[in-house]
Amino acid sequence: MEANTSEITVIGIASGKGGVGKSTVAVNLGLAFAKLGRRTLLLDADLGLANAQILMGLDAPYDIGDVVSGRKNIRDVVVKGSENFELIPGASGNAALANISPIAANNLIDSVKSELNTVEVLIIDCAAGLAESNLAFLDCCSMKIIVVQDEPASIADCYGVIKIENKKGQMEDIFVLPNRVKSQTEGKALFDKLNSVCMKFLEEPVNYIASILDSQLIAGLNRKRESLFPNHATTPPAKDFTTLATKITELKSLNSVL
Repeated sequence: MEANTSEITVIGIASGKGGVGKSTVAVNLGLAFAKLGRRTLLLDADLGLANAQILMGLDAPYDIGDVVSGRKNIRDVVVKGSENFELIPGASGNAALANISPIAANNLIDSVKSELNTVEVLIIDCAAGLAESNLAFLDCCSMKIIVVQDEPASIADCYGVIKIENKKGQMEDIFVLPNRVKSQTEGKALFDKLNSVCMKFLEEPVNYIASILDSQLIAGLNRKRESLFPNHATTPPAKDFTTLATKITELKSLNSVL
């Protein structure tokens, strides 16, 4: 593959709390980009529950922890998925990663972009939660997608992430993604609720990107260690992720012109 000469799109997928489908979003969004022909790399930086390879049914002999420790270089740990899609597996329970600083996280991402310079889209599955180490990788991203469900704890913790990022002056990079909603209307209503809180207390609006509908298909595939793509690419939930990938592509293209 020829090196990518344009700027890599770096997208962070985060959530204020676990259990909202963040990793499922990261995996299927990455596969949707790949289906659109974009050379995509998913970095599993969810240090508490590094399970992207499980969701995809892939075997991963090495992980990002082997890179941080110096035992392996970045290319050694990359796992090939479907066409145009590769994965750097995460490392659950790795103390060095669990306490990673923002500077160290940024250096690691710079190394990934340098070593794997054919990549067009880099998706980072960030750890859930509000700790500085959890958000270290999120701060490396030019686009930050916060996954939220319509339940009080998820909404409160989503706002917590937004509040922290707002203090860093990064509000324009944050996009809310309602997940597991019954309809696009319900998802937009959830966003409006969260946005009104941001306007009231932060005096800044947050961005809406799309909503992902609740799907028994996704839940069933997760249990079977399968993803939506390529075998279920024509199903409604797969179309949700394809639409999301298309919207992000259009948005990033527009921003590059402005």
